[in-house]
Amino acid sequence: RYDHVADAFVVQGPSRTITFSRLPSGLYGCRVRRAGVCLVDTVDSRTEGYSPRQVASAKAARRAMSMMGSPSAATFRLMIRDNLVNNCPVTLDAVRVAADIFGPDVATLQGKTTRQTPEHVDPAVIDIPPEIISRNMEVIVIADLMFVNGLPFLVSISRNITLITVSYMPSRKVADLRKGMRQIVSVYKRRGLVVTTAMVDNQFNPLRGLIGTVDLNVTAASEHAPEIE
Repeated sequence: RYDHVADAFVVQGPSRTITFSRLPSGLYGCRVRRAGVCLVDTVDSRTEGYSPRQVASAKAARRAMSMMGSPSAATFRLMIRDNLVNNCPVTLDAVRVAADIFGPDVATLQGKTTRQTPEHVDPAVIDIPPEIISRNMEVIVIADLMFVNGLPFLVSISRNITLITVSYMPSRKVADLRKGMRQIVSVYKRRGLVVTTAMVDNQFNPLRGLIGTVDLNVTAASEHAPEIE
């Protein structure tokens, strides 16, 4: 809920209340300050007491389990004992040492763990406070294309609000770029905000006049908007 008196968002948790106060940027955030000690049992500590040869054999046993489809430790021991795998260099002692050093096999646990019933999700929508809308009514968006494994994605970020959007682009054709930019504009429009300027590079120049009233600010060939880099 939004506390108009404190100018903050208050989230009531099961054990405590978290308050998101207004930051100097005009947005809301919560500064988490928590200190504690967590004792972790590492693999290196578990290898103490075993010889390097035993540790190497344990690693080989885990690799063999993975190559065989990650059977359970009990099934793997039966396969070794009954000689079901020809010329298998893994011994029963190596399987035992591997279980002691590495613990249960992660792949085996993932494959045999049943799915738990998820909690009910309440699609609650919180209205944006009018103070934020009035201060950020006109939005400047910086957009550019980013490539991941050769696939183009349209990435944008807005000044002051710093909302980041990412959408896949089937191609770099004008029609696809126009559709992507219009989707960005509609995201802000649904919240009552107006995108007035879009800062882009030269590849977006053909979109002039094609995305409504948005002023397209195209950078020079050797320039880039620092926010999106």
